[in-house]
Amino acid sequence: LRYLLLCLPVWADAASMYGEILSPNYPQVYPNDVQESWEIQVPPGYGIHLYFTHLDLEPSQNCEYDSVKILSGVHVEGVLCGRKKPRAPGSPIVEEFRVPYNVLTMTFQSDFSNEEHFTGFAAYYVAVDLDECTDFVDEPCSHHCNNYIGGYFCTCPPDYFLYEDKKTCGVNCSGNVFTEPSGEITSPNYPNQYPESSKCEYQVILRPGYFVTLTIHSGDFDVEPADSKGHCHDSLTIVSGEQHFGPYCGSKFPGPPEIKTRNNILNIIFQTDHRVQHKGWKIRYHGDPITCRQSVIPNSVLEPKKDKYVLRDNVKVTCVEGYEIERDTLRFFYSSCQENGEWTNSHLSCVPVNCGEPVPIDNGQAIYISELHEPLYKAVFRYVCDAPYYTLKNESEVVYQCSASGQWVNEKMGTKLPKCVPVCGVPSKRIQETAKIFGGTPAAKGNFPWQVYFANPRGGGVLISERWVMTAAHVVEEFDKPNMYAGVINVAEESLHREGTQLIPEASFIHPGWKNQPPETRTDFDNDIALLKLREPVKMGPNISPLCLPGKSPEYELQEGTLGYIAGWGQKEKGRLPIWLWKAQIPVVNMDRCRSVKPEGSADSSAYRFTDNMICAGGGKDSCRGDSGGAYAIPDPLYDNRYYVAGLISWGPRCGTFGLYTKVVRYLDWITETMSKHEDPETWQ
Repeated sequence: LRYLLLCLPVWADAASMYGEILSPNYPQVYPNDVQESWEIQVPPGYGIHLYFTHLDLEPSQNCEYDSVKILSGVHVEGVLCGRKKPRAPGSPIVEEFRVPYNVLTMTFQSDFSNEEHFTGFAAYYVAVDLDECTDFVDEPCSHHCNNYIGGYFCTCPPDYFLYEDKKTCGVNCSGNVFTEPSGEITSPNYPNQYPESSKCEYQVILRPGYFVTLTIHSGDFDVEPADSKGHCHDSLTIVSGEQHFGPYCGSKFPGPPEIKTRNNILNIIFQTDHRVQHKGWKIRYHGDPITCRQSVIPNSVLEPKKDKYVLRDNVKVTCVEGYEIERDTLRFFYSSCQENGEWTNSHLSCVPVNCGEPVPIDNGQAIYISELHEPLYKAVFRYVCDAPYYTLKNESEVVYQCSASGQWVNEKMGTKLPKCVPVCGVPSKRIQETAKIFGGTPAAKGNFPWQVYFANPRGGGVLISERWVMTAAHVVEEFDKPNMYAGVINVAEESLHREGTQLIPEASFIHPGWKNQPPETRTDFDNDIALLKLREPVKMGPNISPLCLPGKSPEYELQEGTLGYIAGWGQKEKGRLPIWLWKAQIPVVNMDRCRSVKPEGSADSSAYRFTDNMICAGGGKDSCRGDSGGAYAIPDPLYDNRYYVAGLISWGPRCGTFGLYTKVVRYLDWITETMSKHEDPETWQ
């Protein structure tokens, strides 16, 4: 027969402060083959004092037969059997147990037979106060534990707070914002142990334009080292924008001694677990002003010159030589280093000075000779005249460079422009002499490109520059604006209009020494020279080019026998006026040869005046009426393949003998003075 007995008072009041538990039939013999169980429960916050005042059970080795077992959960607090006597004199307690728990289980078992009569047991329990702060191996509070009857409560040190579990203390270390330009940040309690189970967040916010820089000395860092897998249970992490540093842990700081960020805002996160705590860390911070580039814009220099430019630095930006501010003529401006690391006014740019396209010159062109073919700083060009009919006046080559001032400059001439002047004294077709004018042979085109035809009055002239024609004074003394043509050898009216270039005179200048006399009775041809200024410059070419003036050097003193050329449309042997240009080569002869010729219609040549201003030339070849004013062209003694005007056809005693020519070299001063006085001043500079 198996009995199952329940202790009703215990189950009836599950959380009683005391109680009694008796073996079945106590104090009579307990029955065989019994298993009973009691659950002892006192209010939370109390422990249990369980004691026996009577214990009389069948004894056996290891209490295998009959026994009482006390359990706390699955943990066996004790197993009792046999007979027990009081432990101390005067005390009824034969066995007792004290546990810090508020729940115990007690079981009783008996086997199927007992040889003797055993009376069982009497047990009592009472709720006792326990000190939770000291009675447990695991501390119930992370910091301060406070015991009271029936329970305990946890408290925290100053600057800490109690988590919701009411056991763990944490430090209120988040929300700190540092805005000073420099400072120091430490872990809580530093250099004492930092709190466990905490997450501290600090923020550094500097004014825009400053980057946060941290300094952490090795000796200022002591955080729980990483575990065997390298994991940091306590860690320091630094975040600035997209930059992440850490997590760091260990007895020495494992990161760089200085951490430079690229932001004015920085976050520090310090996390700890509930286990080991160390002294923590100390961080120094300061703001590095943002730096700006060493150059605001290309092709410029800064004042003042520094190794580093930082926020709010002001500089003067000057374009380097040869450069200027785009769309402006300024060479400098001011700029400031801004919070974003950019310079103000950096949208401006220094561009090469633009000198503008080279100024065109008459009868020439500008050709770049530098790699740069734009009119920008240091570009180089030279003026080239339209060869072979023009050449640079007084220069073999004129080179200009675009200067920093924005002007084209030549080393010798500065900003003045050169002038392309006609090449003088060079026939486009070589002269072939075969006969005389008076009854002579026609000239070829290009033999005498300086020859000017005077249609009215009939005569000739010589082109000596773009705008000046020289002739004999007696040709124009009554015609100050003659009808003239250049570039022709055939003076028939149709040919003149088709091939000729009409020269329109603007003014005529007869030498002041020329004496006015009736043409029919004139015997004085001294100073027989005149100049005609043209209204427009004449364009040079193969059929039109000037004849050179003589020089003043001794080489230009004419010697007897010197050969020269004359040409014209004057009267021929039978008194006819030809339409084609005729030419002849004649020598210079002694003046006595001219004096010896008997003039036509006169018995004596002594009536005529012969002066040192005249050249006597000819001898079987001569000029005649209608040739007056034409040139007596002689090879230049100083320049090969060039001719100069030694004389002007003036007069003669008789056609076909010897003729007299105005000696041009005697009038050089008057010629240059007249031309310079009535010409554009730049022409004579």
